[in-house]
Amino acid sequence: MNIKLFFTLVCMLPSLAWAHGEDKLGPHGGYVRMPGAFHTEVKISGHEVQVYLLDMEWKNPTVENSTVRVSYQGDAKISKLKCNALKNEFSCELPKSFNSKRGKLRVTAVRNGAKGGVAEYNIPLKLQ
Repeated sequence: MNIKLFFTLVCMLPSLAWAHGEDKLGPHGGYVRMPGAFHTEVKISGHEVQVYLLDMEWKNPTVENSTVRVSYQGDAKISKLKCNALKNEFSCELPKSFNSKRGKLRVTAVRNGAKGGVAEYNIPLKLQ
């Protein structure tokens, strides 16, 4: 491999790591991951999780032709959350055992027919 090309790639890796914007808050004040050809944005309010399914430009949240499955893992117990589609987002009820200081949320989503992988969010939520 050409040494100049190798050096260029090594220098670019830190910026490529945040190429999908996980280093800043999403348009609804939540935390963003990219599980596929779209972005998920998660925001916790009280005992609810709001999940926004955004396009590649972090816009146009939709619930149309979309689904989310969210699970919470805390203290070695995994709870599947009940989620309801609202106007532009999904609202999922956290279990009574929710601990805002530690745990993990796993979001599996389909946005407008496009299936994504698993997006993981560590609790407490923070920027990458």
